[in-house]
Amino acid sequence: MKKSKKQIKTEHFSNLIAVAFADGVLHEKELNLLKDKAEEFNVSKEDVQKLMDNAQNLIFDIPLNFEDKEQQLIDVVLMTMVDGIVHPKEYALCLKIAKKMDFDENYLDHIIKLAFKLWND
Repeated sequence: MKKSKKQIKTEHFSNLIAVAFADGVLHEKELNLLKDKAEEFNVSKEDVQKLMDNAQNLIFDIPLNFEDKEQQLIDVVLMTMVDGIVHPKEYALCLKIAKKMDFDENYLDHIIKLAFKLWND
């Protein structure tokens, strides 16, 4: 069954919430990134609140195509970096997500290095 664009964007947003809560702390910068993504993806405030209230129980949904997988991995990496620290639990979750999407650790590390380079330029 093909997913609608709204479903895909809501799952993507849900995945970002799961990552934001991976270290047990939601930092202000993470919250701001989530707000920006909710607006970008047109996720309603009600849906945002439902997802946030259930953050500890969210299950990461795997995108179906390569482009969506890659974009979600990039967003996941950005979410882990936004507070300035890649917490070991966040890295472990990123690696788990990358592997579920058929990316290896080298590819994840490559994305992280690129993100740090872009972030610091």
